[in-house]
Amino acid sequence: MTKVYFSKDIEKILKNIDFSKLGKRVAIKVHFGEIGCNTYINPLIVKKVYDKIKSPGQEATLVECNVLYRGSRTNSKDHIATAKAHGFDFAPIDILDGEDGSEYIEINGCKIGKGIKKYDSLIVLSHFKGHEMAGFGGAIKNLGMGLGSRAGKLHMHSNVHPTISEACIGCGECMKYCNANAIKMKAGKAKIIDNKCMGCAMCIAVCPNKAVNIPWGSETNEELQKKIAEYAKAVLTLFPKAIFINVLEKITKECDCFGIIQEPMMSDVGIIFSEDIVAVDKASLDLANEFSRGEFNKINETDKNMQISIAENLGLGTSDYGLVSL
Repeated sequence: MTKVYFSKDIEKILKNIDFSKLGKRVAIKVHFGEIGCNTYINPLIVKKVYDKIKSPGQEATLVECNVLYRGSRTNSKDHIATAKAHGFDFAPIDILDGEDGSEYIEINGCKIGKGIKKYDSLIVLSHFKGHEMAGFGGAIKNLGMGLGSRAGKLHMHSNVHPTISEACIGCGECMKYCNANAIKMKAGKAKIIDNKCMGCAMCIAVCPNKAVNIPWGSETNEELQKKIAEYAKAVLTLFPKAIFINVLEKITKECDCFGIIQEPMMSDVGIIFSEDIVAVDKASLDLANEFSRGEFNKINETDKNMQISIAENLGLGTSDYGLVSL
């Protein structure tokens, strides 16, 4: 049985973490939230973790990868500006898949942000909340989906290539950036040649008119959950000793990727920590359901325990945990 520590006070959590296990270059995985969202993880909590790592002289950096869709975190420059606007201006920030999201390494078929190779230790700091397709977002999703490069995110979300909609104005930007030469102009509109497309998703990022369709619904929820867990496993092959902290505050029905104001669906629960990514997410799910009297389980139709079961079957950890209140 794995121990999972629970408290409403981040200081008590930090006192129970053995930071001596970390190396010299620590990556802190954080989701900074889309512009328009106000329920992302509290930057003051992230700063306390950052300061704790820095105090003995270790280096710490907030890390993330660019998003798949057009938004405030599509390229590194805008992504970092968004992070700083949301209060994450106290630490260096590294967007691991590069300025345009094209830089990645492949680990067991998973396309992970290339910059992750610069770090020898990992802390995953996650805001626990709902997610329509994954059921919920905790440490597994924050790590797996979050550190997938743009091409990796497309791979997780779909099993077909993007398509060009009638909104295309024929500007040719997508052609200019397509390294696979998979886009041609036809009757004044861009067209993707499926057998040439390598799924890099660059066309999605550079289209000024948002005319490139992401095939969101081409994966089942279970397929998406499986890929997210596989990506999390790929990252963790680089970090046998990682630390997972889930923040169960301002819990919303939807992800922080939505650039909208959401009302928390329940009162704040607290903060939990474990060295087991499956246990920390299972405990978070159980606590969210307990504190909401089962309402969290009803926020969407996705089987939330499926994500836990898949990750456990992949050998990422155990759902058998003991909760230690601090």
